[in-house]
Amino acid sequence: MNGPLQRWLHSEAESLCTATLQRAPTLLPDQEDVLNFINLLADNIGVARESQLSTIQFWALTTIGHDAPAAFDWLTILRVLKQEISLRLPRAFPARDVIDFLLEMDSIYTFALIEASRLASDVDHSASLQHMADLKREIERFEQSKSNFIAISAHELRTPLTIVEGYANMLRFETEPDSRMRIFVDGLENGIQRMKLIITDLIDISLIDLQSIDLNYQEVDLQHLTLMVSDNLNKYFKERQVAFIVMPFVGETRTFGDPEKLAKAFAKVITNGLKYTPDGGRVTITGHTTLLEAAAGDVAGYVNIQVTDTGIGIDKENLETIFGRFTSTADVTLHSSSKTNYKGGGPGLGLPIVRGIVEAHGGRIWAESTGCNEETCPGSVFHIELPIWLKKPQLPEG
Repeated sequence: MNGPLQRWLHSEAESLCTATLQRAPTLLPDQEDVLNFINLLADNIGVARESQLSTIQFWALTTIGHDAPAAFDWLTILRVLKQEISLRLPRAFPARDVIDFLLEMDSIYTFALIEASRLASDVDHSASLQHMADLKREIERFEQSKSNFIAISAHELRTPLTIVEGYANMLRFETEPDSRMRIFVDGLENGIQRMKLIITDLIDISLIDLQSIDLNYQEVDLQHLTLMVSDNLNKYFKERQVAFIVMPFVGETRTFGDPEKLAKAFAKVITNGLKYTPDGGRVTITGHTTLLEAAAGDVAGYVNIQVTDTGIGIDKENLETIFGRFTSTADVTLHSSSKTNYKGGGPGLGLPIVRGIVEAHGGRIWAESTGCNEETCPGSVFHIELPIWLKKPQLPEG
């Protein structure tokens, strides 16, 4: 693995080493020691955590040993180096990438701090824990800044996009239906609609982050709602020659929920199944009541809606990752803005929005797959589990 963060760390290693030692002079670790750690940090980005831990443990034993003064000095080096990297990353990468890069390095730094603290002695144990808490708060501040940036950007983009859309409509009235200019206007309007969808997704994810998603609870039949969404998406399946099957649900399917937001969630999961299913494949929707024994109060059980595809599948280590914001397991060099083309890309907000909507309804969503293989296409199953409310839920104040 040789990603942008690794390349940046290797290229900036000497500069980071010099800056760190200038801020933390007269310590036992020398330039070669710090440089080796930076390269070790870069080489272990993206490696399994078990391997990261064993690598850091070996580094601590061979570099620090049982020399307590050296261990205390390494605690200082690690703190200063982390600050230097945190200060420089925003100058080299977009703001939305910085927090992801910090999270990628966080486990390695955490292991290094733990090993250095353990070797130092129990005297500095409380200080090390405090530093780890500071690192966590730092990441939380980055995360909050990222959420604020997303929300503000989405709202600010709405106004100029509305102006562009207005002029595009005026151009449509000024052009002949069969003229060449009308082709340009159609392309412009298609781009505007795509941008509006992206902005809507950004606003949705920011509301979910702020736990401010509003639900307009109404009585809804999940079977009928699924059929309605499926009818709207059926044309895309025909274009791709992917079979689309909706089986009758088994058991009670009536509940209370926000039909508009649930329809959006269902559409995104179904579209996701289409995107990762090759032409000639199949996407099937089934549903049944479950957890009836868990019925209590105003909840009479749950409806489990399953979207099953014969697509390329999902690696087991990514079954949870795919629900993270701006996350994609696809090769970014093959990225496409299409929502329905095979392996078409997107900003990586669809599944996080689905999870936010489902959890806001008191439900949960998860994925199952035996692995990812574009040749054998093991497929995947997405479960959407929603409570069967006997009456309209009472929303908490605020």
